Amino acid sequence: MTDSLIQDLRLASCNFVEIPTFISDLSDMETLLLSNNNITSLPKWLWKKESLQILDVSNNSLVGEISPSICNLKSLRKLDLSFNNLSGNVPSCLGKFSQYLESLDLKGNKLSGLIPQTYMIGNSLKQIDLSNNNLQGQLPRALVNNRRLEFFDVSYNNINDSFPFWMGELPELKVLSLSNNEFHGDIRCSGNMTCTFSKLHIIDLSHNDFSGSFPTEMIQSWKAMNTSNASQLQYESYLRSKYARQYHMLEKKFYSFTMSNKGLARVYVKLQKFYSLIAIDISSNKISGEIPQVIGELKGLVLLNLSNNHLIGSIPSSLGKLSNLEALDLSVNSLSGKIPQQLAQITFLEFLNVSFNNLTGPIPQNNQFSTFKGDSFEGNQGLCGDQLVKKCIDHAGPSTSDVDDDDDSDSFFELYWTVVLIGYGGGLVAGVALGNSYFLQVFAWYRDCLSVSVIILLNKIFKRH
Repeated sequence: MTDSLIQDLRLASCNFVEIPTFISDLSDMETLLLSNNNITSLPKWLWKKESLQILDVSNNSLVGEISPSICNLKSLRKLDLSFNNLSGNVPSCLGKFSQYLESLDLKGNKLSGLIPQTYMIGNSLKQIDLSNNNLQGQLPRALVNNRRLEFFDVSYNNINDSFPFWMGELPELKVLSLSNNEFHGDIRCSGNMTCTFSKLHIIDLSHNDFSGSFPTEMIQSWKAMNTSNASQLQYESYLRSKYARQYHMLEKKFYSFTMSNKGLARVYVKLQKFYSLIAIDISSNKISGEIPQVIGELKGLVLLNLSNNHLIGSIPSSLGKLSNLEALDLSVNSLSGKIPQQLAQITFLEFLNVSFNNLTGPIPQNNQFSTFKGDSFEGNQGLCGDQLVKKCIDHAGPSTSDVDDDDDSDSFFELYWTVVLIGYGGGLVAGVALGNSYFLQVFAWYRDCLSVSVIILLNKIFKRH
């Protein structure tokens, strides 16, 4: 086989410090995988590989700026330069240089400046991951030209913008992560915009400066979260038909996503296989108002994190309808009232945190609640339960024996008065019938009996009190 016939070249984890020069002679190469090496720069001859479709130089030691010449790779469908030390701006041509590009992954570098402002209408972009950089400014409105976009992650940057309600027009968007930036203002639609986010599965807005009331109207439009049917949530098989030969390469690392789960940061690899993961994280903002009952209609929810906000009111009992929920974090708010007993019906619930609120009453003790530790409930002065130092006082009422004693006493009291009244009435009638001759004797006798009865009755009353 001649060099010109080599199309797929996989040289990952080979301890290379530079790209082997023999690759420059491979004129028909389509796939080049060089991840997990120690490569520090990309040679100029690489930009002449017009047949190249997949270029992965992730997890290396690349430094300096990304050369604009990279946009000469007109056939490129996947570009992965993630987890290097690249700096400078993102080349503006990356949004419009190729109608075939589907995956752009530049996360984990030191890139700064603005996100490319121009995107080709009718492009094929499905994934844009610019997370963990130093990018600034606003999100470009031209992103709406990416009608096939499914995954957008700009978390851990310095972006200063309002909520991108206009991205709700993207018909295929499934994952939206804006966490750890400087986003601000209300989380809502603007004007007559619908911003339905009809296929949204995961939204992470945590660690920003969002404010205003809870986005009740918006979450009602998140239709993909309303189903618990896994077959309706399944991600598509990307690129399987036209590019079957390279599909395995793309699937190997098509999506990677980091999100807080059960109190810890978790990295999801091959996110398309997590088709049942439905998550909302708006923690660590300044969201106010009450949690609406309608959130219980998002039956597919697996993760729900509303912690570190300014939420008030009670915990909605409708959360008990979230049968797929595995993690619920409502900590560090101003929620009040009791923990709904309905939450104990969520059999998959593995993580619960309602600490540092104003909750009161007993903690439910059945089902999953028996597995949660005290730190899930601390900081609520009015809570009591087996998980806390403060135990609940039994308010179930007096014991059965006490109730029986009281019933006996009451029965005796009623019977005693009945006897007294019957006796008194009967004696009065008998006294009249006996006539005057016996009246004084009978009267004296009943007077003595009545006196004794009254004394016994009073004695009984005083003993009871």
